[in-house]
Order: sequence, then C-alpha cells, then structure tokens
Amino acid sequence: MNVERVIERLRDYRLQNERFDRLVTAVMSNELTGKAVRAAVVKADAISRSWRRARPGQYETVFFIAGEMRSGTSWLRRTLSAHPEIACGHEGSFFGRDYDREEIPVYTAPVSSLTRALAVSEELRVWHGLPWNRWGDDYEADLRNLVRLSVDYFLAKEVARTGKRIVGDKSPQHTENLDEIHEYYPDARVIHIVRDGRDVAVSAMHHWWREAKDRPGGIFELTREELEIRDEYLADREGFLKSGRSIFTEERLRQLARRWSHRVGKARRDGITLFGDRYLEIRYEDLLQDTPATLFRVLEFLGARRGDAIVERCIKASSFERLSSRRQGEEDATSFFRKGVAGDWKNVFTERDRRVYGEIAGRQLAEMGYEVP
Repeated sequence: MNVERVIERLRDYRLQNERFDRLVTAVMSNELTGKAVRAAVVKADAISRSWRRARPGQYETVFFIAGEMRSGTSWLRRTLSAHPEIACGHEGSFFGRDYDREEIPVYTAPVSSLTRALAVSEELRVWHGLPWNRWGDDYEADLRNLVRLSVDYFLAKEVARTGKRIVGDKSPQHTENLDEIHEYYPDARVIHIVRDGRDVAVSAMHHWWREAKDRPGGIFELTREELEIRDEYLADREGFLKSGRSIFTEERLRQLARRWSHRVGKARRDGITLFGDRYLEIRYEDLLQDTPATLFRVLEFLGARRGDAIVERCIKASSFERLSSRRQGEEDATSFFRKGVAGDWKNVFTERDRRVYGEIAGRQLAEMGYEVP
C-alpha cells in the first residue's frame, strides 16, 4: 500500500481529532515508510473506532432517497445499508407538512408525517403561546428547529446503533417534498431513483393486489372490479394477457400516470434547483443493467469507500436471487420481489393503456429519457 492510498484512507475518516491530525501529518511528511505505513492504517482504524464510541449518534453525512413507489427505493436502501459506513433506514415519513391522506386512495387509514405531527399539534401551539412562557418568541422558527432536532434524534439513534458515519432515510413521499427537505436540511444529499412510470404502474398494481384488504393482514382498499381482475389474472396469467384485457381500470391507470408524472417532474426540478451538486439522479434501469458502475456513482456521491470488495459485498447483500430465492425475471405475483426486470409494461399494457398513459405522462416520460411509442 503506497503513501498516497494511505493518505486517502486517512482523509476518508474526516475526524476532528488531535491524534488523527498528527497521524496524517506524519504520513504526508514521509516520516512513515515501509511497515510503518501499514501500521498507520491500523492506528487510524483504532482512532476512528474510539472516536465514534466517544461520540455516539454523531453522523458526518445525511442523505435522503427519493423515488416514486415501486421505483427501486427498497432495493437501493438494502444495497447501501450493506456498506460498512452507511446506514439507511426504513420509510420514516419525516417530511410532508400537508401529508394527511394518500393521493391514490387505496390506503384509506389516516396518514401523517413527523413534520405534520408537530405542525398540527394544538397542544404545542397552546404551550408556545402561553402568556407566561418566555421560551418561545417565534412559533414558525421554533417549529422549524424542532423538526430538525426531531429528525436528527432518529438519525442519531441509527448511527449510535450501527456505528456508521453516513446516515439516510428512504420514503416515497420524499419525491414530492424535496423543497421541504431543503428547508430543514439544505446541507443534505438527495438521491432520486427514477423508473419508467409504466413499469411503476404494473408493479404498484401487483403490490396492491398482494396486500388487498380481502386477504389476511391486507391494508389496501380495491374496487370489486379490481379484485375480480386480480383473481382472473392469477388464475391464468397467459390466457388473461392473450385475451387483450388490462390489469388496470382506466381510472386507476390515470391516477398512477398523474402521480408519477407530477412527483418525478417536481423532484427533478426541486432537486436540481435547490440542491445543485448535492442532488444525484439515477435510473432503476441503469442500476439493473450495470449495478457496479451505478453503485460506484452513488458511493462517490456520498463520500463512502468504494473499493471492488465493498461494491461486491453491497450488491450480493441485495441481489434479487438472494432476496427472492428465484432467478431474475421469474415472476411470483405473491412476492414483494415480484420479478426484478425493466420493460415488463410492454408485456402487460394494452393499446388502451398505452394511449391513456401517454396522454397524461408521455411528455414527462420523454423528458426522463424513456421511449414513448
């Protein structure tokens, strides 16, 4: 291991620590040679571990994954969480001050976000406005700071639990709320994963079928027509598709197209405008076709180590075969990991589906670089 690589390794820790600074200085001034160089790496690792133990819960980089539902956000989360320096949690729904219902009403139970829970708390507002309360003088400023502190608390818990230095969250509604995220975390990094909206629609429909309320533990409310379509499709997939029938009602397909077009377009505009070089856009299809190269870009963006062994470890931990016990492309309509392919919409969409989806989201598909018949 040469001196340049050791210096890069040491700098990666980014620790504000006197012992660390002395070690970097020694390497850069060529005071260390031969076996002492390797010893420097071992010492740096020890300093890093002791530093993190002494400061539990402190992170160096925070990021948020945005991506419309069924766009590969869970796959990306699992991949990154397998990295020794990255912790990426499950859908915290931190942001979305107006998030009180699902835009597509298949989930009819109440919903909320952490931002909203604080913002609509009447007790918090009453407490803040008490005439003898001298702690609060600007409700909106205090609320904004409380949101940041609250999200930091949950991120810090994960950092303390894992000992990792880069922490993030993935929540599908982030896609619509990058402007709000920027209000609280202008220093954060955002990864926007985009997938062809027509594949998103197909995958979403299967997901709702699997978790429909007529099944044990189901949570999604589908129409009687949608349930009949599901049952006929599952009974004879090949025959159903050959008959020219659609897996969507026209109303549901329009909802899916409007949501994808709006959210993906808004996330791109807000991401580029507000976050600049702290915004990274990747495509599900690229992650599928060349996982190592796409993952390398993500790790570079986050400032994480990206050697071949680490990349391979992350890919293996989240591979379709490992998670589903099937080969990629083999469909299991009852599994969260249904098929793991790109372009499946071409096998499913009817002529009506192509026309309806194109009318609503065709322009956004083209803007994102997808084929529009």
